[in-house]
Amino acid sequence: MAQQTTLLEIVLQSTDFNLGGRDEIEDPLDDAPKAAGLGEVTGGGTGMGISNVDVEVTDAEAGLALVRQVLRALGVAKSTIINQYEPIKIEHPVYEK
Repeated sequence: MAQQTTLLEIVLQSTDFNLGGRDEIEDPLDDAPKAAGLGEVTGGGTGMGISNVDVEVTDAEAGLALVRQVLRALGVAKSTIINQYEPIKIEHPVYEK
């Protein structure tokens, strides 16, 4: 039986994108969950004024905390959000308000 996962979609506004490219975010977002045994990047894209990276995690709470930690360490823009789609859609800020 396959392990239950939760999709975390990281959404970055292109106008606020302050890094060299999506790979600068995607690689650390793949490495950290893999190293922690929590998941991996499963997709991403760019268009319509945004870039997004999809991370599937096996523990929603721990995965969200780790993704936030990685994004903060990278210094992503404050407009960056993390969408969680299960069990309901929740929009999480990267930084505390």
